[in-house]
Amino acid sequence: MKPMIRKIVRELQLLLLLGILFVFAMFQGGFVSWFLFYSMLPIIFYMLFIPFYPIHHWKIDRKVSDRYLETGGNIEVTITIRRKSPFPMFYLVLEEVLPETLQFQDVGKKKYQYLSDRQSYNRKRHVKKVIYPGFQKEFTIHYRIEHLPRGKHHLSDINLRIGDPFGFVECKYLFSAAKEFFVYPAIQDLKWKQQSMSLEEGTTSSHIHDEKLTNVVSGVREYIPGDRFSWIDWKTTARKNTVMTKEFEQEKDSSIVVILDVGGLQQSQRLVFEAVVEWTASILQSLRKKDQSISFYTFGKSERFFSNQQLQFQFPAVQNYLSTVKQEQVSLAERMVTPMKELSRGSVILFVIHHLDELLVERLSNWKKQDYTLVVCYVIPEKQLDAKEEQYIRSLRLKNISVQTVTEKQLMQEQWEVQASR
Repeated sequence: MKPMIRKIVRELQLLLLLGILFVFAMFQGGFVSWFLFYSMLPIIFYMLFIPFYPIHHWKIDRKVSDRYLETGGNIEVTITIRRKSPFPMFYLVLEEVLPETLQFQDVGKKKYQYLSDRQSYNRKRHVKKVIYPGFQKEFTIHYRIEHLPRGKHHLSDINLRIGDPFGFVECKYLFSAAKEFFVYPAIQDLKWKQQSMSLEEGTTSSHIHDEKLTNVVSGVREYIPGDRFSWIDWKTTARKNTVMTKEFEQEKDSSIVVILDVGGLQQSQRLVFEAVVEWTASILQSLRKKDQSISFYTFGKSERFFSNQQLQFQFPAVQNYLSTVKQEQVSLAERMVTPMKELSRGSVILFVIHHLDELLVERLSNWKKQDYTLVVCYVIPEKQLDAKEEQYIRSLRLKNISVQTVTEKQLMQEQWEVQASR
């Protein structure tokens, strides 16, 4: 109601101005007075028409340069506007308030130097563009969103506004032009340096080690280009009169289960959680490349599970999930009352966590008693790694549970490493 009243008041003011000019010309007379009246006449009529211009009949189309991106990337947004009549427009203002999910900026690994700072990740974004369409019936507006944060982002409403050159009257309308895109967690180059298990443990070949096992010889074979000089079996070579190399026993290990901690909303540190998700995504991708048998769990209000087959052949579905996963008001320890039935004896279980307390230490110790090999990657800011946290870590290591603390130093490295120690 108020906008309509405001429009009527403006229209009456313009009519009053027109009346004053006419009266002035009538009483003053002369060329100058009538010239002023007639020169202002089209401008005032134009201004009278603007508030009632049918801007809502315009057709708006939005396009984005890509629907699937990685954190820290940029996206180009193109908005095309079409109208039927070439009504003259002195200017057009486009305004868009971006969704809450985009009120952050991701500058790659550099962001982790402020791991404990709750505000460094925030960035208020607002799009405002001004163009001068004139008589054009179709025109486009481009803008760019940089340093995209992880998430599923919805671009929805666009506010368009036109007006007279003096800013006296205007016409605006809110258009809906929905478009969504996904920003996946960045996959970092990761080096796996976990110590190997027993040779007879498990049923699948180990692919998580960087060096070939060269201390247990299982046989000999003919030389293949690429074999090391130290692998040559000289005795067999002399006997058979052809170059023979040693064949080594391949290590065995159990399948690896990666568990992501999505709890701890009450102690929410968004940047720490982003590091946890990125670390998890990099581990999963690293193990996939090595054809390791893996599965992936998250313990939130509801349990989420991805099988080895999904991880190997449907990894985009996992990336989709990791792009949208959020912290929840749950505790990982409370969800770990008993080990999962799906886990086989001897499995390597890798936890990626961002919170450690006495109850979680107890739960992890109980799981260790079930004949699992536990590895914990604990993401924590350096200044929060106090005596209490160190005590929790020592308690786990004393129970033969591997623990790696991941601080700003590790996250800023060129190549990440999983190097748990006991």
